[in-house]
Amino acid sequence: MTIRIADQALAEAIARAHAASDIAHGDVSQWAGIEKYAATRGEDPTPERAAVIADLLGLPVGTSSEAAYEAAARSMLATFGHTPLREHLVTWLREDITVAEPLLSVFTGHGTDVEHPVLEVDQAEVTKLAAWLTAEHKSPVEVLRAEVIGGGFSRRMWRTTITVAGSTRNVIVRSEQGGMFGTDTMTEVAAMRGLLSAGYRVPAILHVEPTGTVLGEPFFIMEEVSGQVRLDDAGLDDIIRSVAELHRVPVTAIDPSERTAEQVIGDNIDDWLSLYRKHSSKPIPLIEQGAAWLRANLEPTGPSVIVHGDAGPGNALFDEERGLTVLDWEFAHVGDAAEDWTYLALIRGRRTMSADAWKSRLNETIGLELTELQWRNWLAYNHFRGACVNLTALTVFRDGRHRTADQLAIGIAVHLRFLGQLTEITCNES
Repeated sequence: MTIRIADQALAEAIARAHAASDIAHGDVSQWAGIEKYAATRGEDPTPERAAVIADLLGLPVGTSSEAAYEAAARSMLATFGHTPLREHLVTWLREDITVAEPLLSVFTGHGTDVEHPVLEVDQAEVTKLAAWLTAEHKSPVEVLRAEVIGGGFSRRMWRTTITVAGSTRNVIVRSEQGGMFGTDTMTEVAAMRGLLSAGYRVPAILHVEPTGTVLGEPFFIMEEVSGQVRLDDAGLDDIIRSVAELHRVPVTAIDPSERTAEQVIGDNIDDWLSLYRKHSSKPIPLIEQGAAWLRANLEPTGPSVIVHGDAGPGNALFDEERGLTVLDWEFAHVGDAAEDWTYLALIRGRRTMSADAWKSRLNETIGLELTELQWRNWLAYNHFRGACVNLTALTVFRDGRHRTADQLAIGIAVHLRFLGQLTEITCNES
């Protein structure tokens, strides 16, 4: 099926962005790309494709689109080999990727060179935060400054200065965004507190509001960490060592379940699969087959470890006195170390150097040795995860309070890119 947003909802989003008094929704060039997508994407091809599926599978005339795609998913699970159905599904996916190209150009990505605008937080939200902190401290708290930090997709973040009993400090507010990427505040808080207790350097958490009744979404407040992003050789090596150090923290710091490595892999595949199903109105056969392919091919590269899930340049700050502090723990979970290494070397770090250069640096810095089969299979896992989690962005764009151009790009174009990369591996294997 084609991942789409309804014509009316898309037109309303474009109109609201143009009417907004600030650029919190995205800059002018981003919305120009979205308007191009809206003008060129054409009619929804799902019904026509469903009819082709019904004919290929011998389904009754008049079979609904949902029933056709459900049948397609079942058929894809019956065999991993080449079939006419799979040929059609892959061809349609390539067509969808081409149609979504204007949206992919909209996506700001994780580039450390992207300059994000500084936006003042709405005064009503500042007042609510100050009142809540006053109740938490049982003494007056004043919020002197509150600016939205650009660049984060899973969380809406403020850089804030507060005063408590005459003492001033800088803090960061991390607020959920309608379930973006299927992550939640309490899981992130538990991971950070567990890691901090284990001696791993993460920002200290100061306050947690899990209900969403104060700012409309659950949030937590953590210390602001000084430092800078580094992309020089020494900085990259320190990032690599920090990930290796994370993998040495006992998994019991965040998960006492004592599952086997095989159980962890199966559970993680199931979790991502459940997330995509929650956010997709119809089955996506290539994702369903991707999950089955992973179950058949993915094996542990060692004992389970704590995985960051988004390791790489941009999520680590260097300070001469404090050293390196790792940020953004919303994806932290128990998994396989190869999850982080393939994501860092083959996805997140590709702006910095080539895959072969990353592999060599990993070997030279920490002695990492993965077989080409392990690199391939765990790369497929990360593409599968990306295809699943990025679908949530379309739901957030449709229903969220802070609608942005990046959300639409992630929910459609970035999702399709990951799904295309997944099929390049799984559909080239018989």
